[in-house]
Amino acid sequence: MAKKSRIDPKSKADFDKAIDQFAEDVKVSVEIITNEQMRLMLRDAMTFTPPMPKGGGRGLSDAAHKSGMGKLAKDVNRIFIPMDKPRRAMPVILRQVINMVKSDDRGGYLELSTTMGKKNDGRLSGISPIMRKILDDTDWERGFKKAKNYLSRANIFGQKTAIEGPTNDLRGIHDRYKNKVNGRWPKGAPVGGPQYMVDSVNFLQAYIAERQLMVGRVKAGWAAAMRLIPPLVTSKGSARNYGVYDAPWVDRNRSAMGQFSMLKTGSRVMMEATNMIGNINNVSSEAGTENIVYGNRVKQITGTVEARKRDAIKRANRRK
Repeated sequence: MAKKSRIDPKSKADFDKAIDQFAEDVKVSVEIITNEQMRLMLRDAMTFTPPMPKGGGRGLSDAAHKSGMGKLAKDVNRIFIPMDKPRRAMPVILRQVINMVKSDDRGGYLELSTTMGKKNDGRLSGISPIMRKILDDTDWERGFKKAKNYLSRANIFGQKTAIEGPTNDLRGIHDRYKNKVNGRWPKGAPVGGPQYMVDSVNFLQAYIAERQLMVGRVKAGWAAAMRLIPPLVTSKGSARNYGVYDAPWVDRNRSAMGQFSMLKTGSRVMMEATNMIGNINNVSSEAGTENIVYGNRVKQITGTVEARKRDAIKRANRRK
């Protein structure tokens, strides 16, 4: 198995120092080197900004897109339970009933019973016969008393996680929960609030598909900034497109959120790229993206300089 390449995080000062050394060693202007490295840096920013596949990196690959799509679907499915999917809905509804009855929440129970009374197509037929009869009782007060009596003897304990709904406000609830965890749930972390019932699995899947179209939006801000950098042109007039990539799922989220500026002062040139959504919900900060990008550029610059030095030595030796 090949040894995994390590990227040591670096600072902007380390990066600037590496550019100056690169320009001096290869006898090329700092402006040209900065332009080249800025493009490569923005591609790195896209590469190391989530989503990424297992193992990290490769953030512009199809595997990264698949990872982002799967993560979004998993997060949404943790929050919302479709009522027409018995395998998932049955234990959730039972938990909701148990919690309401044990807390003497008659109003909540009556509201749930009203909702269940409208769904008389047997989609929750997996519930035990006794609970089925209790939920099907058209006299909601009587049903509540039956449930209270049954649960007092059946030694059934409901979980503490609250259940709300049904709801149609999937986006509002989803965004609110994402903001609580800075956009990404740590592995094994609880949802952070009540789960919500939704009417159907089709409604839930349509919402997931809509939000999955936005996978790659954070990366797209860096892509927009890259397109604003003046292209390097060779003496023959051809453009040197450093940082080129192939990720249509990123480009479809193209926006004006990426910015680029350049300032020349004497022999020095300063280039700055900004992604107005590049750190949305702190996903870049938490992934250590900025310092990893600087680290990768310093590593690549150092490797390029050393390779060119070796080539120069070989050419000199051949002339002897």
